[in-house]
Amino acid sequence: MKPADLLILGIVFGALLVYYLIKLVHAYKLRRQSIKSRRAEQKAQKYLQQQGYTIVAVQKRVPIYTKIDGRSYKNHVKADFIVKKGGFKYVVEVKTGKQVAKPTGAGIRRQLLEYYLIYRTDGVLLLDMENKNIHTVEFKLILPSRAKTWVTHAMAMATGVLLALLLVKGGLIF
Repeated sequence: MKPADLLILGIVFGALLVYYLIKLVHAYKLRRQSIKSRRAEQKAQKYLQQQGYTIVAVQKRVPIYTKIDGRSYKNHVKADFIVKKGGFKYVVEVKTGKQVAKPTGAGIRRQLLEYYLIYRTDGVLLLDMENKNIHTVEFKLILPSRAKTWVTHAMAMATGVLLALLLVKGGLIF
């Protein structure tokens, strides 16, 4: 074997070694995060009960069906907790560490809005387990309505008809 061949083999094997080491480190980090999340959720359950909430469901999964270009897809949305307190029902998302640093961030907002729309509870709670804060999240949705367009057109037509009748009766037309 020539020195150039050994160099190429060394580069290939070195690249493969680095690739697998990166995968190994990534898997390790994911496992650690998963363990941390599970512990936080266990602590969160106790904390919610101490705060007077009754746990209705843990890791509640709801199937959702999406149709894209005529093809159906089935997925699930899974909330950490469904709780009740004072006659109200809430969906709870538990966050730890940097995840809670900006609760107004787009990612968290989208997740909480998804929970609000899918679970149809009275509200959404964001539980910051690092600081033991429960944030009440409310959404005021002002959705455009197709009915408004219909009503606007109907009112314009009625106004036109009324104006025409008044003009005919007043002798301004015909």
